[in-house]
Amino acid sequence: MKTIFKILGFLLMSTLAYAQTESSFEEHKTNYTVIKLHSEYFPDEKRIIKISLPHNYDKTKKYPVIYTLDGYSLFEMVASYTHILGKQTIEEDGYDYGTNVIPPSIVVGIFHNDRNLETEPNFDGLNYLEIPKNLKNFVVSEVVPYLNSNYGTSGYNSIIGHSNTAYFTTNLLFQKDNPFQSIIALSLTEGSTEFYKKLTETLNSKVDGSFFLGYGLKDNEFNWIAKKTEANVSNKNVLVKKYNSNHSDLPASSLIDAIKHLFNDYRNFNDFNELSTNTDFEIDEYIIKYEVKIKNKYGIKTQILEDDYASLLVETVKNKNIDAFNMLVEYDEKKNNFEYPPIILFHYRKDLGDNLEAKKIAYQILESNDENVYKFLVNKQINSFTDFFVKNLNSPKEALQFLNKGKKKYPEHRLEFSYFIAKTSIENNSELSKGKSNLRFCINNYKKNWYFTELDLNTLK
Repeated sequence: MKTIFKILGFLLMSTLAYAQTESSFEEHKTNYTVIKLHSEYFPDEKRIIKISLPHNYDKTKKYPVIYTLDGYSLFEMVASYTHILGKQTIEEDGYDYGTNVIPPSIVVGIFHNDRNLETEPNFDGLNYLEIPKNLKNFVVSEVVPYLNSNYGTSGYNSIIGHSNTAYFTTNLLFQKDNPFQSIIALSLTEGSTEFYKKLTETLNSKVDGSFFLGYGLKDNEFNWIAKKTEANVSNKNVLVKKYNSNHSDLPASSLIDAIKHLFNDYRNFNDFNELSTNTDFEIDEYIIKYEVKIKNKYGIKTQILEDDYASLLVETVKNKNIDAFNMLVEYDEKKNNFEYPPIILFHYRKDLGDNLEAKKIAYQILESNDENVYKFLVNKQINSFTDFFVKNLNSPKEALQFLNKGKKKYPEHRLEFSYFIAKTSIENNSELSKGKSNLRFCINNYKKNWYFTELDLNTLK
């Protein structure tokens, strides 16, 4: 909600300045560090990894890490998507352009020297073949420890694979030394019967982090397991999703969904509606539990953002949950030192069915000398207040009293208030002499305005 006011202000400023200034744009590309590691599992080779740090990386903070195999084809894409999804709220010229769909994360690309040999699936069982096992040991025993020693890692690790490397990453589910809480597998190729059985059993049991399985409808040789898993696995942490893609374009189509699923509890308040109806519900306790859950799962500190408060408020209004609404407003004002605009509170109270409080706010707005409050009242809001008194309170008489006060307080807007006095009076057969005199005033003094046309006046006449 607070963001909405910032955006409106930004748009107004942009419009006024448009004819006077020229725009310049700075292109942001993926920045990364290239590391060449020596490995005891590939002693005659240098292994390349690339590391992309989040915007405004702070070495004193902790970050989840997303590892991706197939570095040549996936690293740039994963790093770019992660950067966009994880951009934190930044205010520039009053405009909030953060996304914050996922927490800021480190991305690590693992590059292969001989991909086919290093990632060859074992179609006869669960164990890795010899060279893929070396790759697994390299990743688990050397790459992950290197990141943990040199960067601020939170302990929450994810890994991505496509095709052969999807088989490789999925097989990590069955390994005792698996350091990855979450896995993304795209175009998972068909394996042995033992592999599929073990996969189904594992995914239907507890999954600590998340598992994403993406498949393409036009990727016929690589979607059998995904379709079977979709039909036979029921687990909130497992997401199987289809795309109108072939083998090569599936990563581009699916990775945004996949990366979001890695953090499926981040800014997830789906339990709020149910919990907030409990008689012992306390918003302070709910927020603390959310922060603890995120810390335990992703190893990071976080807090509910202003946009989250706004969405939770909307939920309480939709569900007519006045108690939870009051708690949220009080908590937000106290915690974040934010005062909700009266016009917003009026509409929320009205939609909640809290008519007494809405009426109180309506008169506070009418009597206020604050210029911003005044602008909201006279610009496209007079009809809202009129409808409230007529429809919600079933009191055309009080609507007329309210409008008469407005006409006296804001004589420069006499035309607009007079129209609604005439309309309310005539349509509700209340104080008709007053309605007719105000109608005559509108006809004699008509000028173009937000609320009515000459045709509207003729209809009343």
